[in-house]
Amino acid sequence: MRCPQCGSLSTVKNGNRQKVDYSLERKSKKAVQRYKCKECQKRFVKKKNKERYTMKFKIELVRMHLEERMSYRVISKRIKEQYRLNLSKNTICRLVNEIARLSKGDIKIKEEYHPCWEGCLTVDDKYFSVGGKKKLILTATDSSGDFIHTEIFKEVEQHGIDEFMRFIKEHLRYPIKGITTDLDEMLEKSTEKVFGKDVPHQQCLKHALDIVDRIIELKQKRRSYENALKNKKADCLEKKVKYEEAENIMGLSRAMFYSSDKKQSTKILGELRIYKDKYPKLIDFFDRSLEKLLTHQKHPLIKKTNNVAENINRQLMRRFKTIESFQKLIYAENYLNLYKNYLRFKPYTDCRGSHKFKNGKSPLEVCGVVLKNKDWLYNAIAF
Repeated sequence: MRCPQCGSLSTVKNGNRQKVDYSLERKSKKAVQRYKCKECQKRFVKKKNKERYTMKFKIELVRMHLEERMSYRVISKRIKEQYRLNLSKNTICRLVNEIARLSKGDIKIKEEYHPCWEGCLTVDDKYFSVGGKKKLILTATDSSGDFIHTEIFKEVEQHGIDEFMRFIKEHLRYPIKGITTDLDEMLEKSTEKVFGKDVPHQQCLKHALDIVDRIIELKQKRRSYENALKNKKADCLEKKVKYEEAENIMGLSRAMFYSSDKKQSTKILGELRIYKDKYPKLIDFFDRSLEKLLTHQKHPLIKKTNNVAENINRQLMRRFKTIESFQKLIYAENYLNLYKNYLRFKPYTDCRGSHKFKNGKSPLEVCGVVLKNKDWLYNAIAF
């Protein structure tokens, strides 16, 4: 053996050292040969693998974190109580990230499982923290509920969003029939640039109603009226009139957006124009955006809202809160890929109404994929 300190070959064996591999069942010990250098008197061992934690141990940590929704602090406490292993939350984070690096990418899953997507895409964006800085995350989902693609952007630029859409079109070969986004102008430009003007583009009706709410201040007027009514204030009647007017505008706006008849929507818009002097921004918003908001009238299969993508983003944000903040972008990307695969292979349990048939099936199975193994980690990780 060559000495790692001085490079001398004048070495002899010098007993054994016990190497401990951690697992949740036991600590397994292995004998590792020790050596001593006659020249510099240093002792050393030859270890090809310095990792003390088995793959099975790391996978169990991932299961505890994702399936049982434990934070790294709770996992550290639980392991110490049950198995008497002292693991810091930072060590657990590192071990989970090692498994996350092995997660299959979107292209790999597409080529391996060949999901049959419905073709109606929904896109949503959210901001979260990486190293104390806000980063944008874009999420694209199929109308079936499958998680198509997600990406984190260092900077919010039109070019980056264009590449996001182009990846879905060219690399994933998504059979686009229509796309639903929020009212972001950058998403609208990218949709037309990448998919063309012939692909129907629906803007989210829920986001549009939120804008109407902010313009007419419905929530504030409702709260003000309820407080005046509760405290029996003198201006209670005046606030009631303002609140009922705002409620009427909201009701008309909702009926206009969700109507399946264009003539009916045009008629309602005419009724709303009487408020042009009082709410000029409201009428300007209708004139500017109504065409994109009523795309569903010509294309009934397109999604009226981007709730599918928004619900997934909401799950991501709840999960990210258990981590508090990622220190590096690569850690966030690895973790996001792991969690995305978890959602794609995890069976539905609480679908209702017309979606009840999905219960017991994962999003990929809803898209026609036949999984030989029901273990999501077996399917999601490239071992």
